[in-house]
Amino acid sequence: MAGSAVAKQMFACDFEIFGRVQGVFFRKHTADKAKRLEVRGWCMNTRDGTVKGHLEAPLIKLTEMKNWLQNNTIPNAKITKAEFSPIQEIKDYTSTSFEIKR
Repeated sequence: MAGSAVAKQMFACDFEIFGRVQGVFFRKHTADKAKRLEVRGWCMNTRDGTVKGHLEAPLIKLTEMKNWLQNNTIPNAKITKAEFSPIQEIKDYTSTSFEIKR
């Protein structure tokens, strides 16, 4: 019983990725990975040349997505820094899927 309660806990955090992350399909790869992990949220390019976004998922999937964002091997991308807001528990998803904002 306790295991099922833990599985239903949802968590969220925001992120910003620095480096060569625009013009290399970073957002597309991020959305593809999030969908495979069943992580919801969004990502978008910024005017500063970074990619920002929001993640929502059970803790294990959120952690896996964060690790991927920090250590991915997208061709031609080069991450110099990844920043994440503190992970916070949420009552339920606020996103219905993972989308690329323009």
